[in-house]
Amino acid sequence: MMRKEEVDAFAKARPFQPFELRLVDGQRFRIRSVEQFTLGRGAMAILTPQGTLAYVGIGLIATLRPLRASKSRRPRKHA
Repeated sequence: MMRKEEVDAFAKARPFQPFELRLVDGQRFRIRSVEQFTLGRGAMAILTPQGTLAYVGIGLIATLRPLRASKSRRPRKHA
């Protein structure tokens, strides 16, 4: 079970560092900007890539980890 203080450390970091949270049921959410979520006392509202809101209880968060800078996903051109 995650504590609010642990979530706050990621949410309030400046400069903002993108992070991923994984829930106890295995769902994952990648948070890439501060505009993508809001944090309350006991829950988060997360804007999903599909444009819907997911409400997540802080007690359901299993892990938080920083996201690494992603490499370009464009296919390579072969000579």
